[in-house]
Amino acid sequence: MNRPLYILLFLLAAAPLAGCGSEFGAAPADDTDHEEHGDAEHDDGHSDDGHDSQGEIALTEAQAAAAGIETAAAQAGPLADELRVPARIVPTETGQAQVGALVDGRVVRLLAAEGQAVRQGAAVAAIESPEVARLQGEYLQAQARATQAEQQLARSRQLAAEDLISGTLLEQAVADARATEAQAAALAGEIRSHGGTAPSGPGGVTGRVTVASPIAGVVSARQAELGAFVQAAAPLYEVVAPGQVYADASVDPAAAAAIGQGDAAVIEAPGGRRYRGTVQFVGAAVAGETRTATVRLRVANATAELRPETFVTVAFEVEAPAGGAGGAVTVPAEAVEREGGQAFVYVPVPGEPRTYARRAVALSGATGDRVEVTAGLEPGERVVVDGVFALKSFRSRGELSGHSH
Repeated sequence: MNRPLYILLFLLAAAPLAGCGSEFGAAPADDTDHEEHGDAEHDDGHSDDGHDSQGEIALTEAQAAAAGIETAAAQAGPLADELRVPARIVPTETGQAQVGALVDGRVVRLLAAEGQAVRQGAAVAAIESPEVARLQGEYLQAQARATQAEQQLARSRQLAAEDLISGTLLEQAVADARATEAQAAALAGEIRSHGGTAPSGPGGVTGRVTVASPIAGVVSARQAELGAFVQAAAPLYEVVAPGQVYADASVDPAAAAAIGQGDAAVIEAPGGRRYRGTVQFVGAAVAGETRTATVRLRVANATAELRPETFVTVAFEVEAPAGGAGGAVTVPAEAVEREGGQAFVYVPVPGEPRTYARRAVALSGATGDRVEVTAGLEPGERVVVDGVFALKSFRSRGELSGHSH
């Protein structure tokens, strides 16, 4: 066999072996590269979404700022006893307004509907008032007299400069001009006080008056009817400012004696939502029918859910009885995350800024806005009280990210 033919046969025989090597020999190298890439990617235990593979959540500065995280120390001592009483939601002094015209007139425009939000000073209705029309006419007359008096004053000053009139006549001209000017100003002020506008000419004598809301809020009721003649101060609309409410609690006089101004309480709405409240005053009188004292609370961060005349429950904390659990630890209720029948809190990791660990805890009971922790937390340890939902979201995103690898 000549040499070229031998070389050709050798190459044909080696080809299948080369293909086999490319099929099986390169795969381990690829797997090794993939594993090395994965190890490098997770070597520090963190991913870009703030999740820690070791069960901790590390946030960037931007994430921490957006979450608004705040912590508080777990307090030693048992839960206080709870006094639960009925209460009624009432508006604050500036939380409700009866909006009406300040002068008699006929309703010509309705500019707001029930449920509509209005700004302070926004027009809600327009009326035409014969009284305002009369005042506008008198204002134009006063303006004409004031103009005439000013012209006369200018002539008197010129004559006085030429010694053609006495100083007494000049003083009289000045007084006449100021008097007519004051009369016109008084009429303009009276027109504005009724909600009207001082006219600039005869065409502006319309008697039109704008009725404006004195507070910002939501229109809760409308009594006005288009075309109806209304009396001064008759209510046309009712406007309520959401969030500006009190809770008036009915408390037994003996129990009210232990409650003081500034004490904290929890207001529970019919739907179960809880709001914080602060005692404004404790009434000195006792209601004749119920024989209870009124304790008024200002509700913090109230929403439209707490409408005036809504009935709620108020929970006051009172002194715990002697002999309570000596090793009890309590935390704010908003610090606890519940999931699948278990309870967790988030605690800052020492030495790791913006890093929080999720820790399982055992709970006993709750009073007001605090819960008792029986295991998993020591007195004085700090827990996250604001931003728990944000941390839960970061943790969930981290778990989903982990499943994708």
